[in-house]
Amino acid sequence: MDDAEAHILASLGRVRLCDLAAADGLPSDGYKMCVSALTQSLAQYSAAVIELPPADGALLRSGLDSARLFFHQRGYGSGEDALGSDDSREWCKTSGYYADPQMWLEMYDYRPGITAMEPTGAAELPPSGLPDIFSVLGKVSRDVLYAISFSLNLRSCTFTELLDNIPLRSQEVSSSVLSACCHSRPSFEGVQQHSVASQDDEQLLMFSDQEHQIDKTLLTLVKSDRSGLYIKDLQGGWILVDGNLGPHDVVVYPGLALYRETAGYVNPAVHKTEVGNLQECMFGRCSLVFKLMPRSVARLSGSEMRAAGHGVDAQFQIPILVNDFMQTEHSANQLFPNNKEPSPHAEQEGKCNCRCTPYQVAIPSGQLYISAYTYDNFFFIQKK
Repeated sequence: MDDAEAHILASLGRVRLCDLAAADGLPSDGYKMCVSALTQSLAQYSAAVIELPPADGALLRSGLDSARLFFHQRGYGSGEDALGSDDSREWCKTSGYYADPQMWLEMYDYRPGITAMEPTGAAELPPSGLPDIFSVLGKVSRDVLYAISFSLNLRSCTFTELLDNIPLRSQEVSSSVLSACCHSRPSFEGVQQHSVASQDDEQLLMFSDQEHQIDKTLLTLVKSDRSGLYIKDLQGGWILVDGNLGPHDVVVYPGLALYRETAGYVNPAVHKTEVGNLQECMFGRCSLVFKLMPRSVARLSGSEMRAAGHGVDAQFQIPILVNDFMQTEHSANQLFPNNKEPSPHAEQEGKCNCRCTPYQVAIPSGQLYISAYTYDNFFFIQKK
């Protein structure tokens, strides 16, 4: 790891979950500092690190162990049953095992309210611990969401209408999903069909065919057994966000639904996953990915942002049904055209060729106050 990469990794905001939990009454200095660190990291790197309590960290590590064994003992099916559906209308119905050879990826989706079935009609046996992990990461994601609402001076119930009931009511199916994932398992047929990097060049990095991915989530939480998750920072450079995680750490990054609901104030993460250099690893790269999703019948409108006094561009003022939003194509080039990216010195100079609109966000951190401003759709937070 070179010095530049080490500096970037050290700059990622790292907060403890116990410090991020909101409580009744006035916010403590610790909570305000924690929110400040979180939001600054999301603004600059589109990612942050959350340290879980030891018991929750142990649960996730156990889940990763189970996922490794689950995929290792499973042969890749050649039938269509192993392939994921390309129908965007099925986004809130995925469950069970499927594979994507182009991404060198296998997944098992755990979605409360749906029982995954084998092609034979028998119930599919999942990796162990997924219900408990779903509960833990669901709580973490909501705490992060409440912290973001605090940073934007929104009401604490702002996102409640978008989220599933806690707990789910009778016959309800979860919008959110927990995926046990495995990249580049050597025995996976999709990997064997690709020409992997030359064995003479062990330093050559290889990535999946889709290098510019943007989740349509509110938030995504990731815990992996090997590093390999890259996210674009404000300057357009790829940074490794899971290269020095502790045993209790998870990575969190925003998605398109949160970008839409906050009227562009919280940018979605553009990410990619390294899939090369795993030939000598018999299990591939396993990870647990929790996606906090809005309900399909909810609407994304940005109305709470207007109510809080934030300026909202016209493109965010038209409400859209979540189910329609999920079926609409969104590309990184559309969201972040090259001619609208801020200059590398914009944050230091306070200048940019793009339209600059200031907003006050009132995030007290000790005696320091934070101001926020946007360059078109880019969201910055700056100490005063």
